[in-house]
Amino acid sequence: MASHVVVVDPSARRATVKTQPQTYLTDVRDEACKKLGVPGDQFTLKFNQKQIDLSLTIRLSGLPQGAKLDLIQQSRSPTVVSVALQLPASEDNARLTQKFPSNTSLWQILRVFESSPAPRNPRGAYNFTQRAATDMNDGSTSGAGRLNYEAPVLNVMGRERSSFTELQQTLAQLGLSGSVLLRLSYRNSGKPLEEAMSEISQFFKTSDNLATEANDPPTTTHLGTVIEKSSPKDVASVVDTKEVPAEDNLPTPMEDVVSTSPQDLQKQTEANATPVQPTTGPGDRPVVIFSPPSTSTPQAASQPHNSNDYDLSVDQARRYQTQLQDLSRNKRLPSDKEIEAADKAKAEKLAAVTEVKIRIRVPDQTQVEVHFTRQDTTKELFDLVRSMLEHGDQPFLLRYTSPKGGLAVLKEGTQKLVSDLGFHGRVLITCTWDDSVPIPARRPPSLKQEWREKAQVLKVETIATPVPEQNPGGGSSLASSSKGKGKMTDGDKESKLKAMLNKGLFKKK
Repeated sequence: MASHVVVVDPSARRATVKTQPQTYLTDVRDEACKKLGVPGDQFTLKFNQKQIDLSLTIRLSGLPQGAKLDLIQQSRSPTVVSVALQLPASEDNARLTQKFPSNTSLWQILRVFESSPAPRNPRGAYNFTQRAATDMNDGSTSGAGRLNYEAPVLNVMGRERSSFTELQQTLAQLGLSGSVLLRLSYRNSGKPLEEAMSEISQFFKTSDNLATEANDPPTTTHLGTVIEKSSPKDVASVVDTKEVPAEDNLPTPMEDVVSTSPQDLQKQTEANATPVQPTTGPGDRPVVIFSPPSTSTPQAASQPHNSNDYDLSVDQARRYQTQLQDLSRNKRLPSDKEIEAADKAKAEKLAAVTEVKIRIRVPDQTQVEVHFTRQDTTKELFDLVRSMLEHGDQPFLLRYTSPKGGLAVLKEGTQKLVSDLGFHGRVLITCTWDDSVPIPARRPPSLKQEWREKAQVLKVETIATPVPEQNPGGGSSLASSSKGKGKMTDGDKESKLKAMLNKGLFKKK
C-alpha cells in the first residue's frame, strides 16, 4: 500500500502527502492544495493521464507506493450525479432517487428530497432537516422534557457527515460522480431546537430557496423492489443548470430570413427607395401585397459576371486569418452567471419589441407584408392567411426559420408571436399547401381577386459595383499581385532557365 504520494501542480511544484490505507483521496487533494496554496474545490487529481475517483480510499484506488499524481483544474461546468438516499428503518427503509448537478451541497439534496411529494409516505412529506427529539436527561418520564434538535447524519462512502459545515460540501468537493448512495440516519445533537434553527438560518441562507424549485417528485422504492429511473427533466427541476451554448452563439430569431434561391435573396434584401402604399387588409390591418415575378429567371442571374468579386484584399485576408486563429484557441464554457445574464438580456430585448413585420410568401410566389403587435397570436396569423387565400378552406402549412436555423412548422394556437416564438424585426413565413389538397386548388393564382388587384410590383434597385482602387505600389489585392507574378515574358523564361543551368541543377554524369 502507498505510504505517501507526490502531487505535482501545473507549475511543476511538488507536495508530498503521507497516506494510510484508509486515507481518502479527497483528503490527499485537500492537503496538497493547502501546501501549494490553491483552493481545493477547484482542482482534481490524475494518475497516468487518467482522472481518478476522489471518493475512494488509497486501499481501493490501487495506487502504487510513491505514486505521482497530477493536480489539474477541474471543469467549472457541473456534471449530473444520480443520488440515491437510503432512509432509516423509521421511514420504512425507503430509497429516494434523484439527479443533481455536481455543485449541489448535501444540505440542498436533503431539502429537495423533503420538499418533494412522497406518494408512498402516509404522512405526505418527509422531514429530514427540522426534526426534534425530547431530552429526558432530567429524569422526567412525563414527556415534558426539552426539545433538542435531531440532526441528520449522512453516510457518504463510509464517512459520516453530520455538522453544518460538512453538510455544506458539494458533491464535486466530495469527489462524487456517476451514481452514489447516501445513507441517512438521525442523531440527537444536544442543542435546543430554537438555537439549532437559528444556526441553520445562518449557515444555509439560500439553500431553502433551491428546494422550492423542485417540481418533480423523486422516485421512491422499498428494499427488494427495482429502482425506477429518474427522467432527464429531474435535473432541471432541482437547480437552473441550463445547457446553453456559449454567449456569442446564443440562438436568436433571425430578423432577415435568407432564402435558398437567388431570387428570394434579392427580394429580402430589397432597397426601400421606392415607397409602397399599404392597403387595408383583413381585420383592418395595413398590408402590402407584392405581385409574383413575371419571369422564371432570377434577377441575380441577369447581373453581369465580375471576377473581381472573388478577390480578397490584404485587409480581408488578415481579418480572415485572425478569425481562424481565434477559432483554433480553446475557450471556456460560459458560467452560470454569464448564461443568466445572456438570458436576461435576451428577455429584455424581446420585451422591448412592440411590433414585428411578417412577410408571407404564398405558393404562387406572391408576397404579403403585414405588421403584427406583441399581443397577436398564431391563430390571428392563420386567420389572416386563410381569409386572403382563394381556397382558404383547404389545409395549408406555415413554415418559418427556427432559432436553431432549420425550418419549423408553425402551429395554430394561442402562442404569441413575439414573447413565445421570439419574432422580432422582419420575419419571412412560407405558405405551402398540405399534401391532401387537390391539384386544381394548388394551381395559381393563390390569392383572391380582390387582393390580386391591389398587388404592387416589387422593384429592386441595382447596386453599382465599386471600382477597385489601383495601388501603384503593387496592386490592391492578393489575387492581382499573384497574377502579376505569374505572367512571364519569353525573355524572363530564358533567363530563369539559364540561371538554373548555371547552378548545376542539370549536370552530366
